Amino acid sequence: MAVAEAFLPAVTPSPPLIGTAQVNNRLWHIPFNRLTDVNEQLVRGREGIYFGWQFATKAVRKLPDYVVDHYVRILASQHDALRGSFGWYRALDTTSAQDRQRKARLLTLPVLAIGGAGSLGENVAGTMKLVAHDVRSVVIPGTGHWVAEEAPQEVLAALTTFLAPYRTQGRSTRPQRAATLGK
Repeated sequence: MAVAEAFLPAVTPSPPLIGTAQVNNRLWHIPFNRLTDVNEQLVRGREGIYFGWQFATKAVRKLPDYVVDHYVRILASQHDALRGSFGWYRALDTTSAQDRQRKARLLTLPVLAIGGAGSLGENVAGTMKLVAHDVRSVVIPGTGHWVAEEAPQEVLAALTTFLAPYRTQGRSTRPQRAATLGK
C-alpha cells in the first residue's frame, strides 16, 4: 500500500483547535469542508477562488495553471462533484471510528508513506507506523501537500522502487491472498 500526504482521523495526533497562524492557514479548511450545505453555497460559482487558494497555499512548487484549472473545472462541472469533495470531510466521524478499530490489529502488508518536506513530511510515516508493522518512508524535498502534482517524477521513482519486489508476484498464475484492514 502506498499513501501520500495522508493522515488518519483518530490516529494522527490532532493539532489544537486554535493553533498558530501558520497551522490555522493550513488546516482551517477541514472544519469548513465538514459543514452541511453552507460551504457549498459559499464556494459554488467561486470554485476558482476557493480551490485556487488551497492549491496555491499548500504547495511549495507552484502548480502549473493548467493543473489547477483542470481540478477546478471538474469540481465546478457538476453539482455532485463539489458535494463529493466535501463528502470525504463530512464522513470523518465514521472514518474516525473505523480508524480507531484499525489500530487494534496492525496491517501486515508493506506500506510506503510519502510526505512532502514542506508539509506533513515524516509525519505520514509516523501515522502509518501506528497502524502498520512494515512502513517505509520517503520525504520529497521541495514539495508541499500536493506532492504528486509538484514532483511527479520523484513520486513515480519512489513507487517504482517500492513496488519492484512485487512485480514478479503479480505475474504469477496463482492468486495472491488479499490484504485486509483488520476487523
